[in-house]
Amino acid sequence: MTQAREPLNIMDGNPPNCDFSTKTKRGVYLSKSLAFVILVIFALALVATSFLVYNFAACPQTDHLANVTKYELTHCDQSKLLVIPLNTDKSVLTESSTPNYTINTTEDVPTVTDVRLPNNIKPDRYYIELTPYIFEGNFTFHGKTSIVLTVKNDTQQVTFHSVELNFTSIELFEQSEGKALKITRRSEDVPRQFCIITLAETLKAGQQYVLNITYTGILNDNLHGFYRSSYEEKNVTKWIAVTQFQATDARRAFPCWDEPALKARFTISIARPVYMTSVSNMNIIKRDNHSTLSDYVWDHYAESLPMSTYLVAFAVTDFGSKSDQNFTVWARKEALTSAEYALDIGPKILRFLEDYYKITFPLPKIDMVALPDFKAGAMENWGLLTFREIAMLYESGSSPTTAKARVAAVVAHEIAHQWFGNLVTPAWWSDIWLNEGFASYVEYVAVDAVEKTWKLMEVFVLNEVQSVFKLDALTSSHQISVEVGNPEEIGAIFDKISYGKGSAILRMMNHFLTDDVFNAGITDYLNAKKFGDAEQRDLWSALTNAARRKGAFDADVAVVMDSWTLQTGFPVLTISRNYSTNVTQFRQERFVLINNTSEEQKLPVWWIPVSYTTASEKDFTSTRPKLWLRGERSIEVNNITVSQDDWFIANIQQTGFYRINYDRYNWQLLVKVLNDQSRFEDIHPINRAQIVDDAMNLALSGRLDYRTALDISSYLIHERSYVPWKAGLVALGYIDTMLSKGAYYLEYKRYVLNLLTEAVKDLGWEVTANESVVRAQHRVDLLSTACHLEHMDCMEHAVRMYNSWMMSANPDAYNEIHADVRSTVYCVGVQVGGAREWNFAWERFRVASAPSERELLLSVLGCTRAPYLLYRYLELSLRNDSGIRKQDTVRVFSAVAGSAIGQPIAFNFVRANWLRLKEYVGSVSTLNSILKVVTRRLNQPHEYEELKRFVAESCGELGRPVQQVLERTAANVQWMERNYQTIVDWLLAAEKGAKNW
Repeated sequence: MTQAREPLNIMDGNPPNCDFSTKTKRGVYLSKSLAFVILVIFALALVATSFLVYNFAACPQTDHLANVTKYELTHCDQSKLLVIPLNTDKSVLTESSTPNYTINTTEDVPTVTDVRLPNNIKPDRYYIELTPYIFEGNFTFHGKTSIVLTVKNDTQQVTFHSVELNFTSIELFEQSEGKALKITRRSEDVPRQFCIITLAETLKAGQQYVLNITYTGILNDNLHGFYRSSYEEKNVTKWIAVTQFQATDARRAFPCWDEPALKARFTISIARPVYMTSVSNMNIIKRDNHSTLSDYVWDHYAESLPMSTYLVAFAVTDFGSKSDQNFTVWARKEALTSAEYALDIGPKILRFLEDYYKITFPLPKIDMVALPDFKAGAMENWGLLTFREIAMLYESGSSPTTAKARVAAVVAHEIAHQWFGNLVTPAWWSDIWLNEGFASYVEYVAVDAVEKTWKLMEVFVLNEVQSVFKLDALTSSHQISVEVGNPEEIGAIFDKISYGKGSAILRMMNHFLTDDVFNAGITDYLNAKKFGDAEQRDLWSALTNAARRKGAFDADVAVVMDSWTLQTGFPVLTISRNYSTNVTQFRQERFVLINNTSEEQKLPVWWIPVSYTTASEKDFTSTRPKLWLRGERSIEVNNITVSQDDWFIANIQQTGFYRINYDRYNWQLLVKVLNDQSRFEDIHPINRAQIVDDAMNLALSGRLDYRTALDISSYLIHERSYVPWKAGLVALGYIDTMLSKGAYYLEYKRYVLNLLTEAVKDLGWEVTANESVVRAQHRVDLLSTACHLEHMDCMEHAVRMYNSWMMSANPDAYNEIHADVRSTVYCVGVQVGGAREWNFAWERFRVASAPSERELLLSVLGCTRAPYLLYRYLELSLRNDSGIRKQDTVRVFSAVAGSAIGQPIAFNFVRANWLRLKEYVGSVSTLNSILKVVTRRLNQPHEYEELKRFVAESCGELGRPVQQVLERTAANVQWMERNYQTIVDWLLAAEKGAKNW
């Protein structure tokens, strides 16, 4: 691992003097020739030292590796180092033999434009043996990898991936004869993370060879590759070693061909301490004692099915486990009971998906492991699913009801990947959306089937359609299927576009093809491509064939869907009715946050399925399209039967991934029906949510008068359903953020409090037994909003409950605050209190063991309004000894930046500590997330200029995500200039007309 350099301490701001002048400061003079000679001697000494270090590096503690093929791998003897030349036959080796090839040369590589490996060699099988040393002070591992290779084209070079691995020997053999091949050179292409072996002779196409490598590595603490994690149990620190390889980090644990299409079979052996256990993708077939480490045991695993390197996984822990036939859950022993819900729902999800895909799960078992430190939410490694604790553990009574839905959804997401992603894998990361979009869609389908009362498919529109619109409305968004090269670019596309938009367009396609056709096409695709790789066109082909076979769809699916995956953004469909001729026009254009109509003709067009209903029909169940825009900018139709005074609603249940704008009169008809307490429920709740979300965002982008959008929002006063209310809270929340530092925020607060007061009364604080997940989430959202807006009853109730908890004799054992309302109570208690209340919450975090409680406390600690406490909290987040895990750093910054007081504190802290932050988090994606959360409230021209200056000076390596931050901030500034006064005038007029506020 490369250590970050300490920053130079340059008092005057000038760079250090790097000129080798002929005069020193003390007056000693050197001639230029003498200075040159000294430099040459120094350079030669460096080269010699490097050579010696490479060949006589510290030997591993013991010969711990067993043979995995008939070819013995090079190893280090404990008493002395035997340096084996990599180009000689082993029968004539002596200790005095010296290599006669160039070692460890770093090539000068131009700017990287392509990071793909040469396609002249394909790995067939890996035999991997690893010994991790899991004790403080020696977080290293020894590895021995043997790879069976098939040569596709004649070549004299073998190129593979390796990062932060120190090789102790490399050998290459012909498989058939066992002949060792002469290696003349090993070099590194550092930007591409390649290791290149050059041979004296040509490897022949069609022949197989065996590459043997022994090496050492570091169990890092950066949450990628093969890394270490720890936790406390009875005041004792316990260490574990685990993996996270997606997308490009398998190369940090073993040398490999680390691309998704290069599938191979893996046989893995893990040496672990006798008091610990190991798990991997496959089942254990043999255990035996370690030959030289008395306190270690070998676990040998069955050979895997063909799979990608990023899906290889293993973990060495002292966790406890529970099993249900072929399903096993693993967690800290103290937390194991919290894994019971995952163990209950996991097999149910698996059985449902076997029927859904019509393909039996091909592995003999599934393990699910809850990890204390895990950067992602969860990972779908084939047969070994890894999770953050919060995503897998649920404890009835102490976890909020909503946590149960989270666990179910994440478990379903990762199990869905076992087919879509693992059985069939995208050929390259450009199509990662095939993995993530499909799993993000199917998680809702699966949980909806297993937990029918939750009605999660309605929530899909909020989480995966409306939420992704915000990102995809930026010009700096990206295509779903997008070309990516280096690891940073690959990591950046694991975002809302790949997950949310990917799932949304799959849902759209499911609705216009029908369930029968969609499911048949998916099964055909998986069967045709199983154990191999695929591109999106393979999926389109399978779906087209299924549709034609069933006579359900007359177009080529590829033509339709390429318009959604190969173009950035999404359309707004404007529907204009001619009320005298009954002609209706449908016109599309790209929806962008910063609207520029002069560019309209340059914007893309989509194939848009259009479903609709009218006031006389009220048919909100038929979601199949009644007409299409087939890549046309506009069409006119005259066969829609609707009277002049009847409303018209398109995009039934928001199954299409686009926004709807109407002519002025139709908007007025919708305002009228929604604000009529006796008729608003004529409209489906999803479409009520759609109307609110579309209207507010059309106004945000300048396509609709804000007065109309706010008139629509006023109907929420009699709304009681969760989905429309959540859409309203999100849309109004943007106005809250923009107005929170202004003179008229009080008027906004009074308006929204008037809307939600009766709904809050209906929900109340009392949580009933067996309450639904949706109702629980509705209570959380409304109570937190009411208290955020300083609703008096809400604040007083929360403060009483928090103070009562503080006064209890044993607050860690006795907490009568129901888990479903703790987020609101804790936040208010910390917000209105001072250091005493904050320190109380901090101490509860320090001793809490339940993942849901720890996560909640991390969020509420940012609710304080005391600047010194906010600065203190940010400082603690960058200290290893604070108890805040590195995976939670973003949560801390988000919590602090969540208020008008905390946002400038968080942004200033980031700017002042940028280099320190980069070194600590060690991840570009984490830096991007932090920058995003600390800038979301910026809306003044001078703030935008400060952000641009900071980005130009410090953030050049962050890529597309930082451009999205800049564009969002520019949109905020534009919004303030264009809409602030309009909204203030509307609020003042509304308040004047409602004397009871």
